[in-house]
Amino acid sequence: MIALAAAFFVAGPASPQGLIPIPYSGDDLVPRPDVDVWLRLIRNDKLDLILPGAMREHGIDMWIHVARAGDPDPLAYELGITDGYLIFTDVGDRIERAAFAGVFGGTGAIENIDVMASPELAQAITGYEYGNVDFSVYDEIRDYVAGHDPETIGVNFSEWLAVADGISHTQYQKLERILGPELSSRIVSAEYLITDFRSRRLSLEVAVQAMLLEMARQNAMTGLANIEPGRTTIGEVGGHIRIYYSAVSERIREPYATGWISHPEYVLQRGDLFAWNGGADHFLDFGFSSFGVNTKVHAYILREGETGVPESLQRVWDYGKQAQGIIRDNVRVGMTSGEALNQIVAALEQEGYIYTPFPDDPATDYRMIQEYLGDNDSPGFYIDLHAMGNNGGDLVTLGPSIAPFRRDRDPFIMHPNHIFAFEYAVHLNVPERPGYPVTINFSNPQVLTTNGVEWIQDPNYGIYLIH
Repeated sequence: MIALAAAFFVAGPASPQGLIPIPYSGDDLVPRPDVDVWLRLIRNDKLDLILPGAMREHGIDMWIHVARAGDPDPLAYELGITDGYLIFTDVGDRIERAAFAGVFGGTGAIENIDVMASPELAQAITGYEYGNVDFSVYDEIRDYVAGHDPETIGVNFSEWLAVADGISHTQYQKLERILGPELSSRIVSAEYLITDFRSRRLSLEVAVQAMLLEMARQNAMTGLANIEPGRTTIGEVGGHIRIYYSAVSERIREPYATGWISHPEYVLQRGDLFAWNGGADHFLDFGFSSFGVNTKVHAYILREGETGVPESLQRVWDYGKQAQGIIRDNVRVGMTSGEALNQIVAALEQEGYIYTPFPDDPATDYRMIQEYLGDNDSPGFYIDLHAMGNNGGDLVTLGPSIAPFRRDRDPFIMHPNHIFAFEYAVHLNVPERPGYPVTINFSNPQVLTTNGVEWIQDPNYGIYLIH
């Protein structure tokens, strides 16, 4: 049986306010939408509503996106499967669309195309009579580009951003040959344009994210309900379980900031405080570019005679919940990532929290916690409010990200509908584990609108109790 331990959500000790049963049935799962219908809506609106502003803000007059059938395109979610050259040109009142693409559906998911390849060029791009076709067949691409005379041509290559690096080496060489030296000299990386094109979100994309998060929450409830203390292993539960504190078990490695214990063979015990990210099935599955959930549900397995979370552990969690409200108040549309980071740190430090600016190495991070907290009774914190949606969560995540180890994103502006992982951790010394502070990670993707940070999933209302 699982229940929720509600807390005061204030600094200092707090005790459970009763047990709230969580009704749940496996039949409650959110129905899946028609993927093709939703993708068509998203793709068309991204091109109509997001692309013009992104091109102009980044000074890109023409964007040439080059892809090849059979070679996975990182932008397949936005553009469909492309075989050839998609060219988007700012003509003043709109973005003109040209598709110099192959014979077999090479235009991907692009609709309302203004200029198409001739049959001869389409066959050449597809590979008909390879080696026997005169290269002059590609002149219509060069003539099209020269006719618009763009000052800046963005192309999908990047040294560091995989999503913006879809063009192959040979395709890039071929594009330069097609355009000629003078036009090729105007080529720049489209990496920042692609960053904004992907990370600026439509309302429907927010809805996709919210549906996946609800699926993840329901999956978490199922997983927690199936835990048998003393029998169930982390591996059997699945997902990502991280033990933050155990009353009876010892770690088998150097302590990590990400978790005290996390190996799959570990048997969950009474007295364990942990977080679980159960995940959700992707109904818009684009591999690396799929929407993620990155959600942590907190749970505690009651020991014999206990009716709630021990006071010292509840106190750590309550400091975390209080920090959530402070962070929420200091993230607003129009801020850059760097501005938000500085403002959040200042606000939390003003409330007595100690900043631990992690370099994002779990062992090093934990040693930093030990050093910065010492024998202090004040809580410590770190933050990693990285962009989410179909961005993943690693260091090549596109879009504004607020973290001490993502400072290259400091200039990125947060726009309305910015989906991000509301991720941070709070650490505190507890008497049961002297010298080894307990750190609890909170992570719930949410959305930033002109109203502020809006909850699109449960923002950790309490610690679930497992009997």
